[in-house]
This record gives sequence, C-alpha cells and structure tokens, in this order.
Amino acid sequence: MTTFNLSWGDRPIALETVDGRTFLRLGSNLRVDVTDASLDQLDRLADVAADLADMQRDRYRAAEVADEVAAKDGHRFVGVPIQRGPVAA
Repeated sequence: MTTFNLSWGDRPIALETVDGRTFLRLGSNLRVDVTDASLDQLDRLADVAADLADMQRDRYRAAEVADEVAAKDGHRFVGVPIQRGPVAA
C-alpha cells in the first residue's frame, strides 16, 4: 500500500458521478472511487470526518484561549520565552 500526503485546505469536497461510478472529490487533485464501498466503510468515513472536525475545533479553541490570555496580559503574541546561553568569544 502506498501512502501519500495531500493538503487541500479549503478546496471543495464533493461527490461526483461519472459513467455510473461515484467518486469522493477532495480538492482538484484527488478523486476516490467509492462506488463499491460498503455502508460500514462509508459510516466509518463519516465518523473519521467528524473526529477530524472535533480535533480542529479543539485546536481553534486552544488558540483562542492563548490569544485571550495574551491580550489580558497586554501581549500581542504568545510564544515560548528563549533563554540564551553563554556565547563563545
């Protein structure tokens, strides 16, 4: 099995039907044939997509909380302070 990475950002996700076959279109570069997918597999796909959306919501909430804390402290950006060590002469 080959694994590859694809980043599609906010490009469209849609179902397509071509010549009696059904495809899940992810952006402009990936089309997955789901014509013969079982109901169990399609339900699992829906579950995974819901889990992914929950994870992204949690990331957004965490970023918002960090921004709010920084704003209350009068800081514009949140980051990890850097402690510089001794420099060789």
